[in-house]
This record gives sequence, structure tokens and C-alpha cells, in this order.
Amino acid sequence: MPMIDTLRRTLLPALLGGLLVAVWLGGGVTEDSTATDEWLQLLALPLLAAAVMVLVAEFPQDGYRRCGIAIALLIVAVPLLQLLPVPAAWWNLPPARGALVADLQQAGVAALRDHWTLAPHATENALWASLPALAAFLAVLAMGAGRRRRLVQAIILLVLFNVGFAFFQVGLPQGSALRLYQEFDAGFGGLLANTNHQATACIIAMVLAVGLAVESRLRVERGETRPHMPWWYAALAGCLLLMVPLSTARAGMAIALPALAAVLLLTGGLRPSRIGRSKRATALALGLALLAIVGVRAALGWMAVDEAEELRHIIRAAAVATGKTEAPLGSGAGSFVPVFETSSPPSLWLAHYVNHAHNEYAQWWLETGWLGMLVLAFALALLAICIWRIARLRSRGGDANLAASCCVAVCAVLAHSWADYPLRTTALMTTTAMLAGLMLGALADALVREKSRRRIRHERGTSVQGDGALPQAAAAEWPRAGHGEDADTTQPA
Repeated sequence: MPMIDTLRRTLLPALLGGLLVAVWLGGGVTEDSTATDEWLQLLALPLLAAAVMVLVAEFPQDGYRRCGIAIALLIVAVPLLQLLPVPAAWWNLPPARGALVADLQQAGVAALRDHWTLAPHATENALWASLPALAAFLAVLAMGAGRRRRLVQAIILLVLFNVGFAFFQVGLPQGSALRLYQEFDAGFGGLLANTNHQATACIIAMVLAVGLAVESRLRVERGETRPHMPWWYAALAGCLLLMVPLSTARAGMAIALPALAAVLLLTGGLRPSRIGRSKRATALALGLALLAIVGVRAALGWMAVDEAEELRHIIRAAAVATGKTEAPLGSGAGSFVPVFETSSPPSLWLAHYVNHAHNEYAQWWLETGWLGMLVLAFALALLAICIWRIARLRSRGGDANLAASCCVAVCAVLAHSWADYPLRTTALMTTTAMLAGLMLGALADALVREKSRRRIRHERGTSVQGDGALPQAAAAEWPRAGHGEDADTTQPA
């Protein structure tokens, strides 16, 4: 259909690029709801509509993209269901709600049992807050494969811009009118109010840059790009790795170094079988081992300081305990602040309220209960399957390389979510959703291409054993199997 083809080729990339820039410029604040967030949510609506139109007309045939769409809709369905009315018997299931009703009765207030959630307004805000990420995820799945590399490059450029802006902000004197955040010192965060999220962003861009460096080296061997491109990407990855300690995120280096090793292994940049036989592979392995030793020692020291001086461990344990009293329903998406304030231990009675649990999984458990944890299990199971299939791919380069680097980037965000809340920031939540969509789409295409290559080789072998000529269909397809922007290659990296 001409209209659908125009949407996929022209309108979707334009709207997606605009949303990506907008969420990075205005979505770095970690408050639950701001006026800028509302504008970003409205900006996501046309992108969501266009993506849905393309997916309805050309629904993906592979199981990976279908499962991804189903899980994304389930995540959005959790706060939507929590806004619905439930019977009083269900509403009273969590033990904490009996105590809440008793307290309200003593104050002369009738308990509201109309909704599943304890804070309908906050849950509605949480539902709206998921729109940019949902729109970005569906748009990436609906978009053609030819735009994927450009989108990855755009994410790297935005992170680099944010690093440059962070240097500019750090150089300004206190009280300067040019400071983005006047109420507090954002440190090296740049556009991101939380410096820990700057570490997450740098790790994402570093992993993607390594993937592009490996891919560029393969393309140089095929004569498809300039010889210096792999070195540019490798230099970018090194610079981004050096930016992680500047964010002062204690978990940053502990995540960055394993992520670097994982992306080199999954993309084929470092093959274990070549260590000891190739000087380049051996030197790279020794360098990674040295970095790992330094990173582990630094991480242990940072974690010791974190245990002694930070409250996040106490907050996480308190959130898990509160979640048990709100099970099986959960208190409602977005309701963390009021629920935690009423149930937190005296050691957490602070001058400022606790805005998040500093652990995405503990907060998701508290707010969504058993249903939310079931959806989380589905998402993690799909990610585990993707990791397994990427590791088993025999071909490297093109879609396989892109799927591997995006997969490691998503895993890095999920790992940092154990000690912080990057997915509560619109910029990182939307970027992670894009990376998940890129991973699923690229993996599905890589598997299709690998299956096609095996079939062609089988037909070629059968034909050689017979009359020595390729079947006509296979002969027509074989020359195209190893070329193009997203082509795969089996040459060692």
C-alpha cells in the first residue's frame, strides 16, 4: 500500500527522530510528572498512531517481534487495569489495606474502594508517562531495517552532546543564570538531573560504539566503508568509558567493564578461540582482564562506601517489605511516594521525601504486585531467549551485530536498575525501549537471513553433487546473501 509505505519510509523515521531529540532535551528530570513530560507525551501520540497503522497493515510474522509487542502491551495494561474498579473482597486482599481502612475510620474518612490502585491520579500519570517509550518501541518495530544504523548513530550523538553539555555546566559558577538546574547541583549530569543516569547513558553509547566499530571493520574487509571508520568508533567507545567515572556513579564502572567484554564477545570483536593464536586477540583479552581487575577493585571499594554512607539499601529492603503487605494487588503504579511515606521505618524519616526505591524491581513489586512481577518475568524470559539466540548465531555483522550491541545495552540498563532508577527517567526509558525494538527486529531479520543462507548452501551442495549447477532460485539469491547495509558475514573479526 503506497500510504503505508510512505509512513514506514518517511513519516515514522521523522517522527521517531523528533521524539528522540525531544526526550533527551526535556526528559532528563526524574520528577514523576512535569509540564515538559506532558508535552513529550502529546508528542508521542502521532508517532504511536503512525506505528500502529503500519503494524496493523503489515503485522510482523516472526515470533520475536510479536512477543515484544505483546509484552509491551502487557506492561501498559498493568496501570490501565489498576484504574478499573474491583470488588470490595478483592480490594481488601492486601494486609496493609485493612490497617489503612481502620486509620481512615478513626479520622472520620470513608475508605475509597472504587479502584484497584490506592492512588488513581498517580497511576493515571504513570500510564501517560509510558507513552513515549511505547510509541518509540512500536515505531522501531514498524520501521524498515535500513534506518537502524542511523538510529543507533543518533543515540550515540545525543549522548556525546549531553557529555559536552555536562562539561559546560560543570564549568559554570554556582548561581549562574546559564545553569539548567538552579535548585541543586546536577554535577556531571548535563541534561540529566541524576548523575547516575549519565553513567547509564555513557555505557549505552559505549556499547553501541563498540558494536559499530566491529561492524565497520567487517565492512572495511568487504570494501563498503573507509578504513579509518573502525578506529573512530573505537576511540569514541574509549572516551565514553572514561566518562563513566566522572559521573561519580559507584555502580558505573562495575557495569561498564562487563558490558564492554560482553559486547566484544557477542559481536565477534573478540573470539575466545583466537586468544593465543592471534596477537591482536591476545592483547585485547589481556587488556580486558587488566581493566576487569581494576574495575572490580574499584567497585568493591565504592560498594563498601555505599553500604556505609548511603540509605539505598535500607530503602530497597523497606520497599520489598512494604510490597509484601500490599501483595497480591500492589499499591498502584506511581503510588510509591505516599505509600512508602506511610509505611517506612523511623530510620527513613527524613527532611526530604524518598522519591524512588533506588531499585526498579523492588519498586515495581511494591506498586504492581503479583501481576507486575509476572509481566516482568515474561520480559526477562524473552530477553534471555534473545541472548541465547544471539550467542548461537554463526554469522556476524549487519543485523546480528546490531542485535548483539543493543542487547548488551539493554542488559546494562537493567543491571543499573538494581541500584538506581534509570527507567523512571523519560529520556532513558524511551531510549531503552528503542534499543529493545532494535534488538528484536534485528535478531528476527538475522535469523531469517541465516536460515536463508543455510538453505542456499544446502541447495548449492545438492546441486554440485548432481549436475554441478545451482538451482535457478538459489543462484539468483546467493550473490545478494552477503552484501548490503545489513548483510551478515562469517569472516572472523
